[in-house]
Amino acid sequence: MRNHHHLAALLTGTAIVSAIVITLPNAASALPGTKVNDIAREVTVLIRGEQGHGSGVIIQKVGNTYYVLTAEHVIRQKDNFKLVTADKQAYEIDYSKIKRLDGVDLAIVKFTSDKNYPVAKISNSKTTEGQDVFVSGWPSNGAVGNAAGGELVRQFTSGSISGFLPKSLSGYNTIYTNVTRAGMSGGPLLDTAGRLVGIHGMGDKEDARQLIESGLSQETAMGLAAKIKPGFNYAIPISTFLQKAGNVGIDTDTLQVEKSPAPEAGTAYVASEKVDPRDKIDDIKATLNSVRQVTNTVNNVTDTVNDTKSSITNFRRSFGF
Repeated sequence: MRNHHHLAALLTGTAIVSAIVITLPNAASALPGTKVNDIAREVTVLIRGEQGHGSGVIIQKVGNTYYVLTAEHVIRQKDNFKLVTADKQAYEIDYSKIKRLDGVDLAIVKFTSDKNYPVAKISNSKTTEGQDVFVSGWPSNGAVGNAAGGELVRQFTSGSISGFLPKSLSGYNTIYTNVTRAGMSGGPLLDTAGRLVGIHGMGDKEDARQLIESGLSQETAMGLAAKIKPGFNYAIPISTFLQKAGNVGIDTDTLQVEKSPAPEAGTAYVASEKVDPRDKIDDIKATLNSVRQVTNTVNNVTDTVNDTKSSITNFRRSFGF
């Protein structure tokens, strides 16, 4: 009988070990840079107001309602914002329904459509120094861009994580070497599997104090510092969003979240010599004037369901369920 119990204990221990092995996350597959760009194109949106624009990324669909994550400073000043998807379709944004995440530079904007748009996959795996990453967004035109015709062109740039801030600033923590420009704020930071790992939103500027110490006047130094971009950029890690998502009605259980680490880089991304027509908006005014009105009584129900789920989630967290 004693041997029988001993055998049962061994079998039970084996079963526990087997369960642990089974629950390990599957490894993500590395994608060629061009494939990551294809994913980025579909989930990246343009958020345009009368006073400027930024970018965002589609993270969730509930019914006919799409939820877009962006940098809060993109929509901070009240404006007549419209959102443009990958198919160049414009949608109205109800400013009163924008959700801001407390303490960090993140916000959720919504739009309604009966079209089927892809939703970004999310990686909640910790990023590491040297990891290859990509940034997608709609930059504002500089002097050269305006001289060349003024059309908007989505940019997709490659780089790598170069470090982390010792202390987060408005949620910003991850440092990377990708080239960015104003207007790309709110756009996605993607890993080599095409998964969302952060939200881009801040570019470093030259320190005006050093310019003043070199002999420039304060006014000249401040103006010059604002124009000199050393090349480092900053993102808010997606884990920060996931920790706060329930507070703005986002049910994280319905997001496409993966925990496996980023794979080694696939085929390097090399930008084409010609702009892909899918990445270009020739006439932004005409595009914004094509706003598609979609009304659906289900939307109000969807909002109610999301609010209820959020309340239940917060209740469970409060009592340790």
